[in-house]
Amino acid sequence: MGRNLIYKVMGALVVLVAVVLWLLSIIVPETFGFFTLAWAGVLLCGGLGLVILIQGCFQQNANVMKKLKIWFGVALLACAVLCLASALAWPDSIILPIIAIVVAVGLMITIFATAGKKWDEGDNHSIGYKNYHERKAEEEKNNDDK
Repeated sequence: MGRNLIYKVMGALVVLVAVVLWLLSIIVPETFGFFTLAWAGVLLCGGLGLVILIQGCFQQNANVMKKLKIWFGVALLACAVLCLASALAWPDSIILPIIAIVVAVGLMITIFATAGKKWDEGDNHSIGYKNYHERKAEEEKNNDDK
């Protein structure tokens, strides 16, 4: 079983659990009446955010996609915090600092997952790289020698 299949199964399980709990809250409100739409948002955004975040952290050799997946996961986790604040009726003054903490942790995860490399690092940063003009001059020199 490949990694992508595992991530897809984990995401599908998160959605399945949220849908089943939502259905149970409608069918059996005495027992599952606590599960509101806000709690469904917490479960969906939090679960899918964690799956995408983990997928981004363990992705190989693609810094741009790695960072995009990590930041999409962080955005979903921030949405989960908003849903949790709605479900628990937190005061407004505590929501933004918690979201700032989630974003700061996402930045740290991005730095550690990509080992601090920039997304646009290419061959021109490697030792011995020759730019276009140097390569052309060397090519003309080789042609003149023949």
